[in-house]
Amino acid sequence: MKKLVWMAAVALLCGLIASPASAQRRERNRIRADEIQASNATSVYQLIQSRRGMWLMRNQSANDMSGTGASALLVFMDGAQLEGLDDLRQLPIAGIALIEFLTPAETEHKLGKYTTIGAIRVLTRDDTQVDSTHAAHPR
Repeated sequence: MKKLVWMAAVALLCGLIASPASAQRRERNRIRADEIQASNATSVYQLIQSRRGMWLMRNQSANDMSGTGASALLVFMDGAQLEGLDDLRQLPIAGIALIEFLTPAETEHKLGKYTTIGAIRVLTRDDTQVDSTHAAHPR
């Protein structure tokens, strides 16, 4: 009986290590191509609104008292900064591979922009997938 309990504990621990909470949170902050294609949305804004509406609500609660614009939700398309969320209303989902929400720290690290809310990044190529050929044969 002790052996069975021990094996169950090891299996549980392996499961926690294999799918840590941070990995689950990262996926909650992404909309990948399969989910994009399965949606009925016509614009990126509609898709985000229907699948991850909380991303958009962050911008509504922002109050920028400094006048720097740092509390605005930033929006990027393939690395280029857009004017704001309204641009996503005009952006069709055709050709979009990934949409992700970046925390303020991720925004500063990946995009070099400071914000207290974060950013929405829209990509026509999913750069978050690990290329298995490079992962199997590191240079």
